[in-house]
Amino acid sequence: MLPNWEIALAEHINRCSHRPFKWGEQDCLTFANAAYHKIKGFGFADEFLGSYTTAKGAAVAHARFLKKTGYKDIIEGFDDRMTRLQTKYPPRGTVAARPQEGNEFIPYAFGIMVNQYCAFVGSEYLIFSKPTDDMMFWS
Repeated sequence: MLPNWEIALAEHINRCSHRPFKWGEQDCLTFANAAYHKIKGFGFADEFLGSYTTAKGAAVAHARFLKKTGYKDIIEGFDDRMTRLQTKYPPRGTVAARPQEGNEFIPYAFGIMVNQYCAFVGSEYLIFSKPTDDMMFWS
C-alpha cells in the first residue's frame, strides 16, 4: 500500500462524488480502478480502460479482454489479480462487486469500500450503500 493511501482515497471519493456516470471516464470500472490505484500505485484493470466511450464500446472491450486473457468472466479476472475476501465487513480500500440487473455483458457494478459503506457510481453522483450478502470483495 502507498503511504497516505487513505488520504488519497478520500480525495478521490470527494472528486468523484458529484460527477455523473460517463462510459470510459466515470463508470464503475474506471472509478474502482482509479481508487485502487490511489491505494496500491497501480490499477487492477489498467490495460482494459481507455478503450471505450459507450456501452457498446465497453461490451466490445470486455469481450476483447476475455478473449485476450482467457478468463471466462470479469470475476475470474478479478480473482486472478486480487485476493478475494470472505467477509461480511470488508475494510476501507476493498474493491467490491454487486450484481446488477439489465447488463448482460458485465452483470456486476464495481465500487470501493470507504468506511462501513461502499461507494458506487450512480447516474448523477456516487451512491453509498452498506455491504450485502450478495456482494463480493477483493483486496
